[in-house]
Amino acid sequence: MAVRAVGEAATRKQTMDFKVLSDFMHSPDFEVAAFKGVKTTFRNWNGQLRQPLIVTTPKLLVSVSPQPGFLHQTSELDTMGYDKPETKCKAYTQ
Repeated sequence: MAVRAVGEAATRKQTMDFKVLSDFMHSPDFEVAAFKGVKTTFRNWNGQLRQPLIVTTPKLLVSVSPQPGFLHQTSELDTMGYDKPETKCKAYTQ
């Protein structure tokens, strides 16, 4: 996924400049298809990739999270884990 994201950013921006690619990948304009047409993006406040999670047993697919009915004001993929107000991550603070 990491290589695909960098390749997508480089193709769209037509550059190999790290700063340009990093800024674009963390902007709201960036998206990369990763799982059955679901748009994946990076959180701009901690750099984590937002993507669906497949919940399984050893022999059976149980569901794909986010679970239906859980809404988020920014992205349905932000319904799991810490959210911006709860995080202690300082890596992306200006």
